[in-house]
Amino acid sequence: MSVYPTSIFDLQAELCLAMSNPVRLRIVHLLKEGPQRVSGICESLQTNQPTISRHLAILRRSGVLLATRQGTDVVYMVANLKIVEICEMMRELLAEREAQRAEIINLIDE
Repeated sequence: MSVYPTSIFDLQAELCLAMSNPVRLRIVHLLKEGPQRVSGICESLQTNQPTISRHLAILRRSGVLLATRQGTDVVYMVANLKIVEICEMMRELLAEREAQRAEIINLIDE
């Protein structure tokens, strides 16, 4: 059995906490297509700028996103595409779980 230092679990918990909000998950999902300005993110998610900026700051502090300034705009991008893969795998897992639940319910109803 391999033993990881406690700090790796602390870092993992911080990342999970940063990703524990549906708006932040939607932002990451949107940015998998490529970098976007804050205004574009707001428009795509139909959410106001202060709310989006707050979530972007959390994702940036946690290392999920990178930000660059282009003139007066700030452009955000996913820092590591592995986070997108993890999110996609999580959605696949959830879809499988829901399909299994539906199958069980169908068996009960028969």
